[in-house]
Amino acid sequence: MAPSARGWQMIEIVAVLVALCAICVALRIAARVRRRVGFGVDDYLSVLSMFLMLAMLVELVLWCTIGGNGAHVKTLDTTTIQNYYKIFLANQFTYFVLCPSIKISIICFYRRVFTTPRFQSFTFGLNCLIAAWGAGIFFACAGQCRPLRAYWDQSVEGHCFNANLFFIVNQAFNVLMDFVILILPIPMIWGLHRAWQDKLALNGVFALGAFVCFASIYRIVVLFWISPVDPTYTVYQATLWTHIEPSVGLICSCLPIVRGLFPAFSLKNRSNRSNPPYYINTDISNSHILSKNSPLSPDPEYMKMQSEIYSGGKRNYLGDELPLNIKVQTDIAITPDNDSTTQLNRHH
Repeated sequence: MAPSARGWQMIEIVAVLVALCAICVALRIAARVRRRVGFGVDDYLSVLSMFLMLAMLVELVLWCTIGGNGAHVKTLDTTTIQNYYKIFLANQFTYFVLCPSIKISIICFYRRVFTTPRFQSFTFGLNCLIAAWGAGIFFACAGQCRPLRAYWDQSVEGHCFNANLFFIVNQAFNVLMDFVILILPIPMIWGLHRAWQDKLALNGVFALGAFVCFASIYRIVVLFWISPVDPTYTVYQATLWTHIEPSVGLICSCLPIVRGLFPAFSLKNRSNRSNPPYYINTDISNSHILSKNSPLSPDPEYMKMQSEIYSGGKRNYLGDELPLNIKVQTDIAITPDNDSTTQLNRHH
């Protein structure tokens, strides 16, 4: 059957979002290749997320064509309704893998930028929590009906738990994690030895994820709009925001790396001490090149941030090519010439 008017709207909107995601992921890969930086876990998870987004688009097309999504339930036959629930279930499995992948990808990117031990320990635990929750939700989805066939076949006797409550609990966790991910880099950025304008601009890069938080919250709201009397028609908003939320998250996760392809849009340093050329305080005999004890040295965390965001690499910041410990010897040998010696002898 042909998609309904609502079905076509959903397909068109989601297709545009998926296309934007594909462009961002492609630019991300190009940025890594251009800067000759090895791919990390965050990059691999972004590629995985892109394939899952494509899978959700295919599911949506099938959902609107053979599943009756967007049409009134009274206009659908039994086979179409069963297809509706089958594809709905498949969509849930894909979504429950996609969301943790994007979140873990963003956190892994943070871990490449900020390498302080405390931050590394916290983010590792956060990744473990998100992965464990995602695995638990995935298996819970597989067991929401016993037998599972009872989910789409009303003729099969079985027991199913409250699906709406299940979705709301999972979405509440997603909202919490989205806010944690949003504020996670802020203390690190404001701790850098930079002008406040630079810090504000850097925060702006990550603050784009605020829309993901809004999308997560709004998705909870639209879940209450699904009517059990006419689910195929009232699921419209929930379907849209189920695709909008991860697609915006994937785009935001790629933007900091993609900006490395466009040097003209890089931040201009407003800090007097860090304007190139970078001045290093060598008054200390045994000094670390990137020591924060030096008032004229660039902050190492900021240099790592600049390297990761604007150069795309994690080993191209100041100090990688130089030995960390340099001993400065300032012995001065003064050898008087003949005229000076003659003048000294006359005084004596």
